[in-house]
Amino acid sequence: MVELRQSGIELVLQTGHQKLKEQSSLLIMINSSHFTRSVAVLLHFFLILVFSTPVWAVRVKDVAALRGARDNELIGFGIVVGLDGTGDSQESLLSRKPIVNALERIGISLKSQDILGRSIAAVWLTSTLPPFAKSGQRLDVTAATIGDSVSLRGGILIMAPLRGPDRLVYALAQGPIAGIPKGVSRALALPEEELAKLPIGSRMVASVGHIIGGALVEKEISLNLNSRARLFMNLHSPDFTTAFRLAKLINQNLGFRSARAQDAGTVEVSVPDSYLGNTVELVSFIENLEISPDHTAKVVLDERSGTVVMGGNVRISPIAISQNGLNIQVKLPTANQQSEQGTLTEGEILDASVFMLKGGADLKDIVNGFNKIGASSRDLIEVLKAVKTAGALHAELVIR
Repeated sequence: MVELRQSGIELVLQTGHQKLKEQSSLLIMINSSHFTRSVAVLLHFFLILVFSTPVWAVRVKDVAALRGARDNELIGFGIVVGLDGTGDSQESLLSRKPIVNALERIGISLKSQDILGRSIAAVWLTSTLPPFAKSGQRLDVTAATIGDSVSLRGGILIMAPLRGPDRLVYALAQGPIAGIPKGVSRALALPEEELAKLPIGSRMVASVGHIIGGALVEKEISLNLNSRARLFMNLHSPDFTTAFRLAKLINQNLGFRSARAQDAGTVEVSVPDSYLGNTVELVSFIENLEISPDHTAKVVLDERSGTVVMGGNVRISPIAISQNGLNIQVKLPTANQQSEQGTLTEGEILDASVFMLKGGADLKDIVNGFNKIGASSRDLIEVLKAVKTAGALHAELVIR
């Protein structure tokens, strides 16, 4: 019997008197009576090729979108009425002046001082107009106070126009405010002991409410696809390799020179004669093709939660680090990697609390090693930042 071992990464962890050993390699037993050594070598390289580059694909619609088929942001100003003493104060003219103007249009003349109580509030409205939205469709609206109102709970937004960047009215909003639980105020959302435990950004805010389906589309955005002779697909994450693959994929299915990559984020598609006047079918066909996207290696660190997210292409060059009594060494394989028995040697152990990687090290093994010896996520984050500073981490480091 001949043992054939894929060259992999050997991880040795030693902390105090504890020693852990993890071998990430593929072990194949080949009967020498049936296969010669040359066949075994060929099979070895074949297995490395197959298992080291996993093939996976996603739909084109998940990595790219048709240019022009985009959301459009709408904004507006409105007045919420019917509040139970939680609206704007008497001194706030943001809410009272618009009410006075609205009443004058229906023949009621008042002054701002004549509107007593805190039952009204001035709000800023936002909404999103999706592509191909038609007249009469409903949109969700978000209302946020811009005065000194305490809470919008129980209020009703009176009719307010929603405008686009061109100042044209695309929708009209009106309806009851929802999404604010009873007892929640802007000053204090929860008891102090519970509020202190919540991370920033997750606290309830009574000064922001939602109007579900509260806007009606009045003006459509024209986007005539069937009259186009060329289409443009924009990648969600621009990448030269992915753009080239997408153009090549379209050419394989629609014909040579049907598509070309303009840059890292755009692929131009010429509409074939068979699809002229029927562009929707062409877009549907392209969106459902499957592609293997590429991306740059990236590591995301969230220092508040201790979360580490990484891609599969992250690699680390040879480097040695000492962090809180923990020594870390990443080494490339030496020339003498095999013992007399034909197995990989463990390599050199520096001293107590040693973390050693041998082979083409990747970040996954370092993270797994930290978990095995019980190191904190704070130690891991500090180590990764130091490795990046030293130039040994070959990936983009994003710190949040």
